[in-house]
Amino acid sequence: MHNDLIEFNSVKGFLDHKEGIFLYELTKRYCIDNFAVEIGSYCGKSACYIGQACKENKTYLFTIDHHRGSEEQQYGEEYFDPEEYDYEKNRVDTLPTLLKNISRHELEDFVKPIVDNSQSASMKIKDGIDLLFIDGSHTFKSARSDYESWKNKIRIGGILAIHDIYDSELEGGQAPREIYEKALKENFKLINRVKSLVALEKIS
Repeated sequence: MHNDLIEFNSVKGFLDHKEGIFLYELTKRYCIDNFAVEIGSYCGKSACYIGQACKENKTYLFTIDHHRGSEEQQYGEEYFDPEEYDYEKNRVDTLPTLLKNISRHELEDFVKPIVDNSQSASMKIKDGIDLLFIDGSHTFKSARSDYESWKNKIRIGGILAIHDIYDSELEGGQAPREIYEKALKENFKLINRVKSLVALEKIS
């Protein structure tokens, strides 16, 4: 099956293919009865990996993003992409690309985009999440808000996955690592890591 996932690697995004396979495997194993949630859709790369597993399990993914880009994706910033910029509205808009990728890979029935900010969306989604993937804004304020808004909605035995965990500032920002370390001190335990992606199980 992993050979079939290689097509998702061509979707625009910052997720390594091995990390994508890891997300797929986690979803296949843990997202059986309820649903998955992703914070930070961008153009849908990780949603395709998670969504394919949901499709096979007959579950579904809520992928949440305001689709106006993170701080470093704004006009003139390091990760600005002119293809994802709406010049009529003068703002980043990644929603059309997300929808196109979901459709192209026939995942519309299993990937449900929610255009909203993370904290607001957390108040609309029921408890009992099988897998929560945090990969939104990497400011300390946003990462902390994502974790605090969603951690109690994961079921016991469910998975918290966090992307972009770096061991030093030279490798990357430290906000995701901060919430990872906080989760370890609370009611989560590390079960595996692939590159910069960690998976923790909620134990109580």
